[in-house]
Amino acid sequence: MANSRRTPSPASADTARTALIISGGAPNATLVAGALVAFHELGLKFDVISTAGAGALLGLMYCAPKNGDPVSTLAGLKEMGVADPLYEAFPVNFKVFNKPGTLADLYRRALGLNPFIQKMMDWPAQTPLAQLVKDSSALMLASACPSDLNPESLGLCAHVPFAETIIDFAAVPQITPDFCVNAFNLRTRQMENFRKDKLGPPHLQAALSFPFLYPPTELDGGLYIEGAALDCLNFHELLSRHPQLEEVVVFDILGADRLLRAPKSLYDAWVMSILTPLIEIARDDLKIFEATHLGKYPQLQRPHRVPLIDDIPEAELPDVFDWSRSNLERLFDLGFESAARYARSRLAHLAS
Repeated sequence: MANSRRTPSPASADTARTALIISGGAPNATLVAGALVAFHELGLKFDVISTAGAGALLGLMYCAPKNGDPVSTLAGLKEMGVADPLYEAFPVNFKVFNKPGTLADLYRRALGLNPFIQKMMDWPAQTPLAQLVKDSSALMLASACPSDLNPESLGLCAHVPFAETIIDFAAVPQITPDFCVNAFNLRTRQMENFRKDKLGPPHLQAALSFPFLYPPTELDGGLYIEGAALDCLNFHELLSRHPQLEEVVVFDILGADRLLRAPKSLYDAWVMSILTPLIEIARDDLKIFEATHLGKYPQLQRPHRVPLIDDIPEAELPDVFDWSRSNLERLFDLGFESAARYARSRLAHLAS
């Protein structure tokens, strides 16, 4: 194989041979986080990383972590989970979905300047009881936050507030793989890709602006929503920009009909109403990619779809979209094990 045992150099249109696709899908993002840690520890390298939605956040944490350590940064996503007893009583992730508005921003900024509160939020809760105490305190602070949400608002929540604390955006232009994230421009009605040479916090915000949850993002004259809402796998421009690609590895955490199920509650029904069309879009995107490109590019192999969702036990599927701490930890471990097992059997030649 052309790239066997090769450490990639910055890829151009005529040198890239391998690509990693990281799909959208925020609730089970720790599944991909664990898989990325497995790939990192096994030394697997890619010339191109193409992302959509939450996959953009994960990809940047992997390629440009603020602390220089992708393993601890990705493992830190488990902290997004809410202590199980608290989540059972109030099944909403107040850590991720924040109240919108100027007053809310000022409130969160003030909390960030309070050393006592910051010490509490940074406290490493090592036991379930400590996690419950910590998360209960965080819920009280989140509940006290003011908001200007009203019928004229364009989204329910404030944009993800923590990206700049875990991603080194200054380092992104220098990362080794060609990196891109998609977003849909409502003004031009075109899907666009933001590439690593011009990829900052506003671009990530645009890429995470899922309709209704978050307002569209104004950026350079465009008005953007999350690209994963229309293209979960971001195959857009992949082969036209990198026509020499031979292997495409896909971390797809949506394109499996095993995820379709009856809702458990009214809130869960709302979550499933968002995810159900995305599941079908992701399945179709992979089929369309294969039908369109496998014959057109003779060197291109059938994409490797790492079976992350397929390895989830049937009994655990009803909870796969839960934001509980135990579920996020379980998904992280499962993602690591599934990706490591698959990589050892199918992708060993990609190791540097």
